[in-house]
Amino acid sequence: MKKANLFLIGAAKAGTTALSELLTCHEEVSGMAIKEPGHFCTDIYERGFSKEYQNLLRWSEKEYFERDFEKRHMSFIEEVHNYDKLVQNTPQSTYILDASTAYLPSVNAAENVAQYNPNAKIIVCLRNPITRAYSHFNMALKYGKEQRTFLEAVKAESTLKARWGWEEGYLEWGLYAPQVKRWLKHFATKQVLIIWQEKMLFEPSVVHEEIEIFLGLNSKFKAPNNSVHESEVPRSKIASTLIGSFGPKVASVLPHVVKQKVKGFVLSKPDSMNKEASSFLLRYFAPSINELEALLNKDLTHWKEI
Repeated sequence: MKKANLFLIGAAKAGTTALSELLTCHEEVSGMAIKEPGHFCTDIYERGFSKEYQNLLRWSEKEYFERDFEKRHMSFIEEVHNYDKLVQNTPQSTYILDASTAYLPSVNAAENVAQYNPNAKIIVCLRNPITRAYSHFNMALKYGKEQRTFLEAVKAESTLKARWGWEEGYLEWGLYAPQVKRWLKHFATKQVLIIWQEKMLFEPSVVHEEIEIFLGLNSKFKAPNNSVHESEVPRSKIASTLIGSFGPKVASVLPHVVKQKVKGFVLSKPDSMNKEASSFLLRYFAPSINELEALLNKDLTHWKEI
């Protein structure tokens, strides 16, 4: 019986989509029909999400497995037999990839994956948590899930306990040290590869070689054409409200050409992060960055410069 044996666990908004595309372009790596099945984060259940977030996912596990395995970006598969079906439907390769970014911040995922396949290989892509948070915020704006300014949003989150599917996790998802520590507790160091987003951007060939060696691949990667995913945000609050209310439903029925024209009308490139927000986030993340430096014996001074 086939098992997933390669896990790209995050961080979200750290280049994981591009990295997943790179991996699945290789002949020795097969991706699942659902890129992020989210099966092993058992502390996260979609039925516990806000109605707004449930509507955005538009996911019914029962209905999905009654049909053919259509391509999806993300879901939360709760039933073990359904996850097994997804894996069995994936073409046989040296590696079967589960690229669920929810696994990194999940409290339970590392232990669950270790119980499922103790020989699995784990890839983690990390990005400066300050810029990661801003990219995450811009994604929430894009999908009409956010009406506050960035500073208002992160200040509000800093006073709350993170709840999946309610708060966005701008802050929680960037507290890497305890997250990485959980995976290193359940997997040997040789089974875990840490990739730094800035290195992936500026030295992609070096990163490709690191992955090839880590996975023991017999041939080199051929990078996909769409390796960069740029952020976009609504042009106005009205556009944001419309996207949040009707975006997913409308997008599902519009032809691609029409969607691209509508996208150009309602979306634009985001502004740069302001100084007050970056200063607030540096104070918030500094202890976690220091802890990560000690954990991985890695100098991250550049993350603490604004």
